[in-house]
Amino acid sequence: MCDLGIALGLASTAIGAAGSMAQAQAQADAANYNAQVAEMNARLAEKRSKDAFDRGQKEEQAKREEVSQLIGRQRAAMAANGVDIAYGSPLDTLVDAKTMGELDALTVRTNTAREAYNHDVDAVNKRSKAQLHRMEAKAATTGGYLSAMGSLIGGFGTAYGDAKKAGYFK
Repeated sequence: MCDLGIALGLASTAIGAAGSMAQAQAQADAANYNAQVAEMNARLAEKRSKDAFDRGQKEEQAKREEVSQLIGRQRAAMAANGVDIAYGSPLDTLVDAKTMGELDALTVRTNTAREAYNHDVDAVNKRSKAQLHRMEAKAATTGGYLSAMGSLIGGFGTAYGDAKKAGYFK
């Protein structure tokens, strides 16, 4: 017949091992959830990148159209005043307007590229974070099982020692 202390020790060991496994599963579930959130945030960052790029293209095109309209108004005003726009200062004015307008459009393009790049980097960082959370989930599960095994082995070892002292094993 088994001693009540030994039986309680074995029951405590089993409950402790089950608790370790349950705790590990809860940690793994939380880490997997965090991974899903990080993946969702990465997809949102990618959408922000695409949006920045699309907006930038439209803004760049609008800047070029604005400059074309400005040059058209300058030409019309000069022609209305009888100014020859084929050479000299009038031509320089039109060329300068075109050049400055193109620089403005290229600045829009550069700023757009920087904004989109920042969102792309953010997406990569969030994907890395998701991968880290998945690794945490795996480690929690493995750690929980190892802890449970350690509890079981330790508890059974103690129970065996107690049983041997009680004379159950010779």
